[in-house]
Amino acid sequence: MSRVSSTPIRAIVAAEVVSSIGSSMTVLALAWFVPATTGSATKLGLVLGIGSTPFVTLPLPAGSLIARIGARQTMVIADAARLPLLAAIPALYSLAALSFPLLVVLVALTNVCMAAHMPAQRLVLAEVVGEEESVVARVNAYLDGAQTTAPLVGPALAGVLIAALGAPNVLYVDAATFGVAAIAVGLLVPRRKPVAEAEEHGLLAGVGYILRSRLLVVLCVSMLTMEFFFTLFMTTLPVFAYSDYDQNAHIAGVFYAAMGAGALLGMPVVPVAVRRSGALHVAAAGFVLASIPKFMLGFPLPAAGVAAVLVIQGFVGPLTGAPIFAVIATRTPAALRSLVLSAAVGVMFLTGPFGPIAAGPLISAVGARMALVIGAAGYLVGSAPFAIYVARSRSRDDPIVLASDAELPDASSSL
Repeated sequence: MSRVSSTPIRAIVAAEVVSSIGSSMTVLALAWFVPATTGSATKLGLVLGIGSTPFVTLPLPAGSLIARIGARQTMVIADAARLPLLAAIPALYSLAALSFPLLVVLVALTNVCMAAHMPAQRLVLAEVVGEEESVVARVNAYLDGAQTTAPLVGPALAGVLIAALGAPNVLYVDAATFGVAAIAVGLLVPRRKPVAEAEEHGLLAGVGYILRSRLLVVLCVSMLTMEFFFTLFMTTLPVFAYSDYDQNAHIAGVFYAAMGAGALLGMPVVPVAVRRSGALHVAAAGFVLASIPKFMLGFPLPAAGVAAVLVIQGFVGPLTGAPIFAVIATRTPAALRSLVLSAAVGVMFLTGPFGPIAAGPLISAVGARMALVIGAAGYLVGSAPFAIYVARSRSRDDPIVLASDAELPDASSSL
C-alpha cells in the first residue's frame, strides 16, 4: 500500500468526509433557521460573520499549540470539543433558552476549535506522506475533495431533515459527526512527537517568515480580497435559493451538492496539473478560473442552469487550496512549519467574517442575484496580484519560490 493510500491518510480523509457532511448540513440549517425565525438576512450575516471571527484571529496562537503538543493531538482535541458546543444549540433552543447573542457565541466557540484544527490537519498530511510537493498536493486534494464533495450528501440530506424535523435538530447530527472524526483520527493516525526545535521559536516567528517572502506577502494580499468576496458569495447563495426559487430548501441543497459534484470531478486533475506545471502556477490559474463561472449567475437561469454553473465552479475549486497548502507545507523549514502555516491561515482568512456581515445589507440593497455578481467581480480582482506575481516569478532571492523538498531554506537566510 502506498503512502498516499495508507490507513492514516484514509482515516484523516474519512474523518473529514464525515465531519464535512455534518458541517454542510449545519451551514444550510443555520442559513435556513436564522432568516426563517428572524426574517433578517442581516442577522444571518452576523451569525456567520461574527461567529467565524475566532477562525481568523486564533490560528496564530494555535500554531504554538500545535508546535507544543503535535498536529494529530490538536486535531483530536478540536474535534472532540465541537461535539458539545454544537449539540448545545438545538438543546437550548428546545428549552426556549437560545437567545440570538448566545447563538453567536456558540458558533464562535466552534470556530475557536476550527482555528486550531485546520492548520493541524494540513500539517498531519505532510507528516504522514513526506515532503514531495506533488504527493502533498495530491493528499491535500483528497482533503479538499472531502470538504467540497460532502455537499453531495450533506445539504440534500439537510433539506429533507429540515422539512421533516426542523432546522435546529439537524445540528445534533453535525455534533455527532465531530465525535466520529475525533475517534477515527485518535485510533488510526499514529501519534508523532512534535518537532523539537518548533517550541524554541516565538509566537510571531511564522509572521516574520511570511514577511520575508514576497510571494507569501502577495498571496496573503490576494487572499484577503478573495476571502471577503468568497464568503460574501457563499452567504448569498442560500439566500438566493430562498428568495428566487420558491423558498425551497431542496433546491438550496441541490446548489451545494452541485459544487460538491464538480469538486469530485476536479480532484483527480490536481496531482497531474501540479506535476506538469508546478503547484504555484496551478494555484494562480485556479484562482483566476474560479471567478469566471460565478459571473454566469447574473443571468436569469432555471434551477438546473444554476446547478450546472456551480458544477463548473466546484471543478475548479481543488486547483486552488491544495497546491497552496502543498507549497507552504513543503517549502518552509520543519521547525517553523506549524507557525508559518498557522500564521498564513490566520492572515489569509482575516477578512472572511466581513463577507457574511456585508452580504445582508448588500442583498437588501441590490438583491441576491446582483450580490453574487459583485462577489464574482471582487474575487477576480483579488486573484490578480498573486497570478501576476507567479507569472513573473523568476526572483533569485525569494526562498519560498526557489525552495524544493530537497533543500529547505533556513529562516535566518530568508531575507
